[in-house]
Amino acid sequence: MTGSRILGIGLVLGTWFAPVLPSPSDRGDEGISVAQGQEKKPDEKKPEHLSKEVAAAREKGLDWLTKNQEANGAWGKSYTIGITGMGCLAFLSATDEPFTGERGKSLVKGLQFLMDNQKDGMFLTQGQSVRTWIHGQGFASLALSEAYGRSLFCKVKPDIDVQKIRTAVVESVKAIAKNQSKSGGWYYTRGHLNQDEGATTVCAVQALVSAENFGIEIDPQVIDKGFEYLKKSQNKDGSFNYILGDGQSMKGGTAAGVATLGLMKKFDFTVMINGYKYLLDFTPARMSAPHTPWYFPYYGHYYGTMGMHLLGQEYKDDKEFRTNTTRYIAETQKELVPWQQEDGGWPNKGWIKDQEKGETNAYSTTFAAMTLFVPEGRLSIYNRIPPKLPKQ
Repeated sequence: MTGSRILGIGLVLGTWFAPVLPSPSDRGDEGISVAQGQEKKPDEKKPEHLSKEVAAAREKGLDWLTKNQEANGAWGKSYTIGITGMGCLAFLSATDEPFTGERGKSLVKGLQFLMDNQKDGMFLTQGQSVRTWIHGQGFASLALSEAYGRSLFCKVKPDIDVQKIRTAVVESVKAIAKNQSKSGGWYYTRGHLNQDEGATTVCAVQALVSAENFGIEIDPQVIDKGFEYLKKSQNKDGSFNYILGDGQSMKGGTAAGVATLGLMKKFDFTVMINGYKYLLDFTPARMSAPHTPWYFPYYGHYYGTMGMHLLGQEYKDDKEFRTNTTRYIAETQKELVPWQQEDGGWPNKGWIKDQEKGETNAYSTTFAAMTLFVPEGRLSIYNRIPPKLPKQ
């Protein structure tokens, strides 16, 4: 495999069971996140229910990001667009009012950096060993979309032109749609309509779904083709291919596939349950252990947590299913917290450490912080049901 998963920035756990599960729902009725103006369900985890270790770790991680942001608002070295997008998403994941205090200033600086580095809807192609456009385009678009969406609900508005953010998202997702391959996926760089792969497709689809969640018009065929590409990439054992039809089973990439397909409006029972079974067998502990030369533990843990969170939402009334998904998330947290360094950051591991020499710990710290905040569901893509938008 190549290093595409560099920013494509899993999979799970327990025993398989055979009871009949509740009927799948559609994603079109009501929102569930406090950050999106909805009341949380009683069984949703709240900050006070977290272990002290997890709560402390994620706070230290956000402090590290605040202290280690560049003067121009960026994080990272070789992949400043993608990593800055991820940094913004970490702050947006952390609180219902993300635009307050010093962290709010850091978030706005990050958003402004992204805005300053977009031209005609396009973000830069970046990287040393792997030159990639879609990872930066995807994560930057997702961050701007979620920031725009949060501004519709929060009391404290960002010190930045929100309508310009919206315009940037509109132009960015147009560029993403324009570069969809004939097979329905996306490739690293623009204009390769006959090439595609899984991690790049994940970045594109999640950005498009987020934009649609916040009232930005997206051609439904583009999203549907992206979902179909990922579904066709699944192997008989529930894992997902690196490239459609190549037969290479991805580990962290399977988590990303499950997480992204969890956003389908119509839940695909067979695809999702097969992916779930594969992840249960793989476990977070194995995701942490180097298992191939293409080792992306933070990527796998983030998407494994997101996928299990979405599956837990879909089948929240099934006790055994909910127990398994909750346990997986807790086991992932137990893997991540001990890796945190004294300064609050997380060290780079695997491919990013070995191949991207000199890349800062912002890559790993943003992923780790985002992972620890997933269960609170503040990003629209962490929820099966899109938010109800306020009347404009």
